[in-house]
Amino acid sequence: MNTCPTGIATHNPRLQKGLDPANKAVKVANYVKNLVHEVEVIAHSCGAGEPRLLKREHVRIMQANDTSVPLDLLYPILQ
Repeated sequence: MNTCPTGIATHNPRLQKGLDPANKAVKVANYVKNLVHEVEVIAHSCGAGEPRLLKREHVRIMQANDTSVPLDLLYPILQ
C-alpha cells in the first residue's frame, strides 16, 4: 500500500512528488514514438509496406515442438 514509485496510485505525499506530469508526458511521447517505429520495422520485415497492411498470414505461432505455424492456418476464420 502506498508504494507506487511513480506517485500515481498513492496517497503518500513523498511518493507523489515523483509524479511530474511534464516529465512523464515526454517519456510517454518517446515510448509511443519508439513503439510506432518498432511496429513499422516488423511490418517491413514481413514484406508489408506499412503496419496496416499486416495480415493474419504474417503472424506465426511457435509450437511446443519448436516449429511455427501461420496464424491463419492454425486459427482459420470461420464463415
